[in-house]
Amino acid sequence: MSLQVRPYCAELEDTVKNLSHKAWILFKYNKDYDHQRMSCIFNEDGHLICVGYLRHGIADDHDVFEIEMPTNELASNRMDEVREALYPTFITTCQKLRNPNKKTKLVAWKDFYGDRAFYEEKGFIPYQTYYIAKRSLEKTMPEVSTPVGVHVIFHPMEFKEERIKYTELENQFYQGVVYRSVNMLEWMMGGPELHTISAFEGNELVGSVMCWQTGAVERLFVISRWRNKGLGKFLITKGFEYHLKNGRNEAETLVNEQNKDAMLLLESMGYTFPVRLELMSRDI
Repeated sequence: MSLQVRPYCAELEDTVKNLSHKAWILFKYNKDYDHQRMSCIFNEDGHLICVGYLRHGIADDHDVFEIEMPTNELASNRMDEVREALYPTFITTCQKLRNPNKKTKLVAWKDFYGDRAFYEEKGFIPYQTYYIAKRSLEKTMPEVSTPVGVHVIFHPMEFKEERIKYTELENQFYQGVVYRSVNMLEWMMGGPELHTISAFEGNELVGSVMCWQTGAVERLFVISRWRNKGLGKFLITKGFEYHLKNGRNEAETLVNEQNKDAMLLLESMGYTFPVRLELMSRDI
C-alpha cells in the first residue's frame, strides 16, 4: 500500500491540530486560507503524517506560492514518498489560485524540507538566500539616541483603518514570500503575543518593528525620508528592551541576503548570521 492524499474536512480538525498547531489556526482563523488549500497525507495505518498547503505572496513582477508541509515523526523516514504524494496537489492548487495575468513561482525552502535533488528533478532552481540573524541580549546594548521629530509607541492597531494603512505601508518594503495581507495581520494579532512598536511623525506612521514571544525582532521598516537618521536602530533597541523585560536572552530575525543595507544594519546592532537558508523556485 502507499500513502493516501485526502482533502481537509471538518472531521479532521483535531487530527490536524495535533500534528501542526500553526496549520490548524491558519485554516481556522486566517481568512486568506480556505480548506481547499490543505491536503492531508495518511499512512497505511490511517495515521495523519503530514499536511501540505501553500502560502501566497507577491513580488514586483510575479506571484509567489510557498510550500508548507509540516510533518510528524511518522513521516521522518518517508520524506521522499511524502513529497511525491503532495507535489501534484501543490501544482493543481497553484494553477487554481494563480493570477493568469502574472508570472507565478512555486517556491520551497531547501533547508526546511531537505533533499535538494527532489526539487531539482522537478525543475526548481535557486531563487533567494536568507539568513537567520541572531543577537544575544546578554551583550551590552548599543547606545542609540532618540531621533528628534518622532514619537515611538506601542501600536495596538485597534481599528480596521489602522491595520489597512499599516499593511499598505509595510508591503512597500516587504515583498515575496513574506508578503502580508490585512487578514494575515489580524490573524497574528489574535495570537498569544504580537507586540508592534511604531514611530510617528505627528499622525503619520514613518517606521515600525514587530516583536514575538519567540524573541523575534522583525518586519522593520522606515520610510525613505527618515532613513539614515538612527530611527531603524532606535526601533531595534526598543525591540531588545521589550524582550529583555519579558525574560528573553536572544533576539532573532530573518533577512534576505540581497538586502545589503539590512545586513549591515543588523551587523552594526550586534547580530551574527549563523544559519543560511536557500529558497528554490520553479515557474508555473
